[in-house]
Amino acid sequence: MRFFLLLFSFIVFPYSHLSANEQEIFEVRAKTCEKSIEGESPSSTRVRAVDKAVFLSIKNLDILRNDKKNLNDHDLNVMIYRLVDDYIEDLSVKTIKSEEDKVCVETFGYISAQNIEKVRAEFQNTQQQNDDELVAQIAEDVKKEITLNPKHAENLALVYVADLTYYNGATSKKHAAFLKKAIDQNPYYYITDKKDLADYVIKPKVLKAKTDLLDSTHKRLHMVLNLEISGLEDETVNVVQNRFVLFSTEENDQNVATRLLKKLLTQAGKDAVRKIEKTEQARLEQNLLGRNLSE
Repeated sequence: MRFFLLLFSFIVFPYSHLSANEQEIFEVRAKTCEKSIEGESPSSTRVRAVDKAVFLSIKNLDILRNDKKNLNDHDLNVMIYRLVDDYIEDLSVKTIKSEEDKVCVETFGYISAQNIEKVRAEFQNTQQQNDDELVAQIAEDVKKEITLNPKHAENLALVYVADLTYYNGATSKKHAAFLKKAIDQNPYYYITDKKDLADYVIKPKVLKAKTDLLDSTHKRLHMVLNLEISGLEDETVNVVQNRFVLFSTEENDQNVATRLLKKLLTQAGKDAVRKIEKTEQARLEQNLLGRNLSE
């Protein structure tokens, strides 16, 4: 979670100088102040001020106007953090005021339209997914009183959960077991250890787990988790959880990562369960009624 942001002033200067071999570049500049927290060093306050300034300099770019309309706040912030972390060029920072109770900075840098489009592509389907989930939730509420449940064990689907894999190829049975426990005891399916018999296969994978040192007292962990689900449709469906968390340098990195991983597995598991339940409900309706109630 980021600290509360109080905007002091903000300026962005987009400019374009395109030729056949050039790409559109935007100047990004911002001035911000951060109030000091009791017991915090001036350098830590400055880090927060810089972090805020760079974030705002990207967020207020006119080129992101439609993204603000199409993405929810969480996804928009994740998109901006990605741009800030990986695509700001030639960033310079100037401290313009340093007092006992606050620090003010000015940041200046560049970002290319090409890199903005690259990151935007990662989020282009988010709004459609949100709309689909909203429609599904409305349909679920309408059908609540007439929802069909499997009456016999033979009507239950089988779900297989593979070992958790990491971006470096390592695997974890322990966290796969945690995911199994989180999604077990469902009226629509059993958890099975036999992949060949499964109707649905869930493959959890940590796509990213990166810790950055912000200053002498604070670190930031960025983790991305993906559940790959086979059996819902002809193509594999992916459920993604993407989070940032700030923590003290005194805390153990591994413990922080473990807590965040369990949180992401729990949330992603809930999303996966909803998708499986929806598919199984449609199957039961078709088998018992000869049609789907949602048709």
